[in-house]
Amino acid sequence: MGYLTRMLIEKKWRENGRKDALRLARQPRPEGVAVETGLAYLPDGDPMHTLNLYRPEGAQGPLPTVVDIHGGGWMYGDRELNRNYCMALAAQGYAVMGMSYRLLPQVDLRGQVQDVFASLRWLEEHGGEHGFDLSRILLTGDSAGGHLAGLTACIQKSPALQALYGVQPLKREFTALAIVHGVCDVYRFAFLRPPFDQAVSREYQKLLFGPRWKLSPLYGHASFEDTAPGLDLPPILVIASEPDRYYRQSRRLIDYLDRSPWEHEVILWKWEQGERLTHVFEVGWWDWPESRETNRRMLDFFDRQRENNNLSF
Repeated sequence: MGYLTRMLIEKKWRENGRKDALRLARQPRPEGVAVETGLAYLPDGDPMHTLNLYRPEGAQGPLPTVVDIHGGGWMYGDRELNRNYCMALAAQGYAVMGMSYRLLPQVDLRGQVQDVFASLRWLEEHGGEHGFDLSRILLTGDSAGGHLAGLTACIQKSPALQALYGVQPLKREFTALAIVHGVCDVYRFAFLRPPFDQAVSREYQKLLFGPRWKLSPLYGHASFEDTAPGLDLPPILVIASEPDRYYRQSRRLIDYLDRSPWEHEVILWKWEQGERLTHVFEVGWWDWPESRETNRRMLDFFDRQRENNNLSF
């Protein structure tokens, strides 16, 4: 059953890759954005240890920073997958970074987190040279990238998690966190019919934590609900839509945050607002009116947190 499940998972991501290639080939790109591509954030020659930078053309001075972690089920994608989305954000007056990171099964979750932190450390050391204002950082990610963004924010605040994942904290703190259609519960995906949902969840846990997954020191320290308690997290925005096939993941996160002490807001698109507003629509189809509105509201959320930080000094 495990081998068959793994084959089905891999087939799904190959199909998604073909669909994304067609979408990106046909989709218009945002105008007025300067792009630097393929910058190495680790000197090992691995193409997955590279990142892209985006800024409005002709912009002067340091701009507030957006860091985007792409989705793809931890198994698919690279820095080019969200390129048009990152360009759309940059066109609104922001400096944006999007990185590649090594994928399952090449590495486990620890390796992916280490890659994310390595890219952020590169940005910390070199971002100022490229016009990034690192005193103002929005960390965001979609789908599996939403999980990695939430986990990164938690690790940044927890010495115990830093030791588990083998990373050092960044010198700069995140101003805000935006989780976009996040799949943040890696133990029970809850979007397929049983028993297939259990089989997929189990296979993913082997990929994320290793063959003896329940014995991994990371097991029980990977989902938002078991890493966030007790931490001083930045304000959180959750973006979700009811037509999303993974909506139950977003719903669980929203309900959890509603019971929590953390400052948070929610952008939720309802069924009656459009059945096409499916999983990560605002990332994949940046030019839709609903996407433009969603992404504008996300940046407005970031701007408000920046203003609140300035008032607190």
